[in-house]
Amino acid sequence: MSTSNLHHLTDSNWSLSRRGGMDADHGTAIATGNPTVNRAAWWAMLVCSTLALATSGYLAWASLTSSPVAGCGGGSVFDCGHVLHSRWSTVLSVPVSLPAMATHLTIISLLLFRPTSWRGNEWRWTGISFAALAAAAAAIWFIGLQVFWLQHLCPYCLVAHSCGIALAVMVLLTRPVTAPRLKGAAIAALVSVVGLVGLQSLNAAPQTFETIRYDSPPTQAGESGTEESMMFEAPEAATELFEAPAVPADFQTSQLWLETETLIAAIANPASLLLGQVTVGAQQTTADSGSADPAPQAAAPQTVRVLNNIKLQTDSWPIVGKPDAEMVFVELFDYTCPHCQRTHAAMESARQRMGDRLAVIMLPVPLDRKCNPTVTATHASHAEACSIAKLAVAVWAVQRDEFPSFHNWLFETKPSYSQALSKAMATVDGQKLQSMLNSNTPSDYISKHVALYKKAGAGTIPKLMFPSSTTVGAVESSDTLVRLIQQNLAAAN
Repeated sequence: MSTSNLHHLTDSNWSLSRRGGMDADHGTAIATGNPTVNRAAWWAMLVCSTLALATSGYLAWASLTSSPVAGCGGGSVFDCGHVLHSRWSTVLSVPVSLPAMATHLTIISLLLFRPTSWRGNEWRWTGISFAALAAAAAAIWFIGLQVFWLQHLCPYCLVAHSCGIALAVMVLLTRPVTAPRLKGAAIAALVSVVGLVGLQSLNAAPQTFETIRYDSPPTQAGESGTEESMMFEAPEAATELFEAPAVPADFQTSQLWLETETLIAAIANPASLLLGQVTVGAQQTTADSGSADPAPQAAAPQTVRVLNNIKLQTDSWPIVGKPDAEMVFVELFDYTCPHCQRTHAAMESARQRMGDRLAVIMLPVPLDRKCNPTVTATHASHAEACSIAKLAVAVWAVQRDEFPSFHNWLFETKPSYSQALSKAMATVDGQKLQSMLNSNTPSDYISKHVALYKKAGAGTIPKLMFPSSTTVGAVESSDTLVRLIQQNLAAAN
């Protein structure tokens, strides 16, 4: 085609556009010989960018105002709060949704712009191609982060990312600019996203938990606000004992068995029996003579206080550590929860550092609707959460001294229920364990754990419950955890 013919074709196209009111994008040929962007594709791109702009705008507002995202709370794989508060949610202290808004505003503006020359149209589509390809590259990056690193998804983010990918696909299919310009736009888009990732990597890891302080228990309607420290002011309620379900007597070590063990040991070592008789006799003599204090009575069971006015007996619940430890608090968690698994690693490190001074009442709260009605939908990763939690309670009920090691094994191994059951059968008496699993006790305990979870406001786990505060979310640093324990328990003791 000669130069004169090329100019004639171009002039004819733009003349047609002016006469019929049809933009060159809507069916006219572009003089470069590339495929046209027809009316359907133009409208599809405009709708995608508008939807992405609206979604990004809402997320920007939620981030800047620290507002909860509608319909996307914690407790499941869809957790917008976790995604929007990760280190990858900002760039240069600005929410990434703001650059996304700028990108889609650019695309919309260029789509609506009507150039008066062929060269202007070429540059316009070069800009659209760059913005669309950049949006798609960023979408792939952020989707990968959510799936493989954060392990939580933000549905609003996914809508915006899907629109970005759709825009890039339409640009690549229609190619309304020359190949060299498209290649340049693609390289520039890739460089811009690499720069974005580089800047994000400089972000400090954000605090992954919040500490809620209160003067009285929070309402069961749920937690409110996102401040690190919040005060609940309400009339003080009387302290109540949060009673544990009863464990069948067949599984409890009776006093008769203890006496039988003592007698067997005495027969094996008569000297110990004689020493025991002398000691008892001496105590009786001194008691009768009044020359010494009476023998001390059995100490009352130790309790731990949570939510300001609720007490739990330390020897009535699954516990890691000694029930009479100097410092005791309560953890609500799920063995299948990634945040709980990371907190567990910090917890074990803290326990090793603090030794016998520290004990933790471990109350599994499965993120599974089968036994936890606060969960709206059970994700596949939590499908066996109820069964595994009941199994852990059963191991504790059958043989309490084996519970800590089994508890650690569940967190470290992340097994299926069948694997966990095989391990439990090899850890404690299999017949007793099966009998316990067939009883109502494990289910009763889980129901009580969920009831306490509701009293604590439900929502995100893990929850570390201290006398007058609750730390919500993952605590991944053992130093931070030790500091929280000391701050919240030292004063209480």
